[in-house]
Amino acid sequence: MFEDGSVRRYHQPAEVEFNENGEPVRFTAWGRTYALIESVQPYWEEMLPWWQNEYADKTAEELTVRHYTLRAHGPQRSAVVELVQRLGEWYVEGVED
Repeated sequence: MFEDGSVRRYHQPAEVEFNENGEPVRFTAWGRTYALIESVQPYWEEMLPWWQNEYADKTAEELTVRHYTLRAHGPQRSAVVELVQRLGEWYVEGVED
């Protein structure tokens, strides 16, 4: 995801707001709101292992994990963030300053 390895890893829950096309435009995490300025790379998807018992009752949509790498501007600075949607919840998974 990030080129030089200077990434801080998290699994921080986030609330995400979307535009009319369903693209993330803003998120709130750590009690702060960040505006999403641009996509750094195309978003991509993967599937959770549907064959494992814990996921057996999930639909294909529920099993889809979406990854977004975006440039965000916050109250104090800008950074590149990885936002991930997993099982209907959003998380900040990584931050590169």
